[in-house]
Amino acid sequence: MNNGSSSARGAATVVWLCGLLSLCILCLEDAKAGDPEPSAEAWLDKVSTAAQRVNYEGTFVYRRDDQLATMQIIHVADAQGGRERLISLSGGRQELLRSKEGVVSIFSGQKHLTFNKEGLDKHFPGRIAGHVEDLEKSYRLVLAGRDRIAGRNARLIVVEPKDSYRYGYRLWVDEGTGLLLQFDLVNEHGNAIEQVMFTSVNVRDKATPAMVQAVTMSEAMQRSLKASKQETVSPTAMPWQITKMPNGFSLAEHYQHANGKQDTLEQVVLSDGMATVSVFVERLRDNAKPFEGASHMGAVNAFGRVVDHRQLTVVGEVPAATVRMIGHSLAGTSLDFAKAGQ
Repeated sequence: MNNGSSSARGAATVVWLCGLLSLCILCLEDAKAGDPEPSAEAWLDKVSTAAQRVNYEGTFVYRRDDQLATMQIIHVADAQGGRERLISLSGGRQELLRSKEGVVSIFSGQKHLTFNKEGLDKHFPGRIAGHVEDLEKSYRLVLAGRDRIAGRNARLIVVEPKDSYRYGYRLWVDEGTGLLLQFDLVNEHGNAIEQVMFTSVNVRDKATPAMVQAVTMSEAMQRSLKASKQETVSPTAMPWQITKMPNGFSLAEHYQHANGKQDTLEQVVLSDGMATVSVFVERLRDNAKPFEGASHMGAVNAFGRVVDHRQLTVVGEVPAATVRMIGHSLAGTSLDFAKAGQ
């Protein structure tokens, strides 16, 4: 009789403990459910700052059409600002050093070549170039669940275009740091036409000495950047106008590049915060073959025209209709470069 009572009391105790545990779990879930879920906008705000503030190194793959490239990246965020080094692990040997001062490409034999000055936010894993609130003029931002990329928990953000003049995006954001772990450029059919994805990434609280050394430009590289002929020009100095562009795009940057002894290559960068389009205008040289009409490579579309002996070229990771609209809007405008930059 005592054994039966003890067994009954033991069973009751187990049932009571299970019930209490279930109640605790429900309370915890209710408390968690009560916490405000970060919005898609909040996650994109993290992306726009994480690439500049997080120290990391890793490997990512880049796919465009049938081409696949693998890159190693080392990124340091310190008092000197964001700096990074990219090393190709497939194809020909090439390295890129990027900082707020500019971009230097290193080929075999340590010969270096200075590229145009570009912000780190224009490249993976920064990518978002504008203010997040401005994106809502042209895109719908949607939280689309959770996933795992390179062994890290990620939130999927879908950026849907509101018109046919820009592509869509799928962004996987690291829950812990806000680092962009994967980036898909999506066409109107929902197919990824360009992808960049980390396969491994190590986030560090503080950059190691080896990381700092890897991203530090040599004195020769720094001198080369300072001697660059590219000049940033005020938008008011433009000697020509773009009379029509899709809603949401605006002037982001204006450059003048030396293009021979007398000629100047004008470049204007338009952006809607995600997509960017470059407009180039240069004097068409004698015997040079003009570029007229449309061309594309993967997600990049280009459109060219010749007006008043000047080559107009519009290039960007946008649909063909976008570069065509902008290219046609330049026709018939003033293209007098006599006082450009003065």
